[in-house]
Amino acid sequence: MDIKHMKYFMEVVNQGGMTNASKSLYIAQPTISKAIKDIENELKMTLFDRQKRYLVLTDAGKVFYKKCEEIIALYDNIPYEINGLLGLETGHINIGLSAVMDMQHFIYILGEFHKLYPNVTYNLNESGGKSIETRLINDQIDIGITTIPINENVFDYLSLYSEDLRLVVSEEHELATRESVTMADLKNEDFIMFNEDFYLNDKIIAAAKNSGFIPNTVSNVSQWNFIEYLLLAHLGVSILPEHIASMLKDNIKSIKIEDPSMSWELGAIWKKDKLLSHATSKWIEFMSERLKYD
Repeated sequence: MDIKHMKYFMEVVNQGGMTNASKSLYIAQPTISKAIKDIENELKMTLFDRQKRYLVLTDAGKVFYKKCEEIIALYDNIPYEINGLLGLETGHINIGLSAVMDMQHFIYILGEFHKLYPNVTYNLNESGGKSIETRLINDQIDIGITTIPINENVFDYLSLYSEDLRLVVSEEHELATRESVTMADLKNEDFIMFNEDFYLNDKIIAAAKNSGFIPNTVSNVSQWNFIEYLLLAHLGVSILPEHIASMLKDNIKSIKIEDPSMSWELGAIWKKDKLLSHATSKWIEFMSERLKYD
């Protein structure tokens, strides 16, 4: 078998069948089918349970899929590692970004880095912290910016900044005139929250439980700017990092929460013991100097 056969196999799994994989790869289905049969003959194991009506991996297939991910990630990284050994300032960085970070500040710093290393290219993926960690573990991204602390047995990290979390309401809300609130004050409010992929949700729910209630969630979103529209439509209240709260319109009020747990810390994280490309290592070094807040 070779790398090409492994990629065929992974695409069949990812696409849910050979027909869709054939379309995705622009390769005839018999070619893909033969490649998988060749792999099974070489391994002397069956990768798919063909008695099922839908695609199901055998236990051997699941193990082989995981190993294919690892091998292909190593294979794809060879040019960048060689460039690093040669001292070439080139490469590509796959970056996972928290959807609730200060994106404007991050992009500005990335622009400065690009001026120093114009031959480095980037792929930016915005999501919640849980997806970022999963994608790092699966070698789908090189580095992520998300909530810390993290599992230090799995990831290395660089702390970037911490900030308070603020209650945000429309200016017509009854709490809009308050300078501060406690979590207990929010017991009877309807909450606009991020989806379950975000650690920010876990923090808010934990703080609410400590104050004796479970938030009544009326809407879940994946983009913070949606929250602004929902607040103005009087659907409820929300809790956001201070820098995002400060970016909302004037008719949205940001209120301090008197609760020591209502703060969070963001950091850059990457898979522990992974050999990073030269470009990624340079980017981490640059962030440690420039992306931290005063």
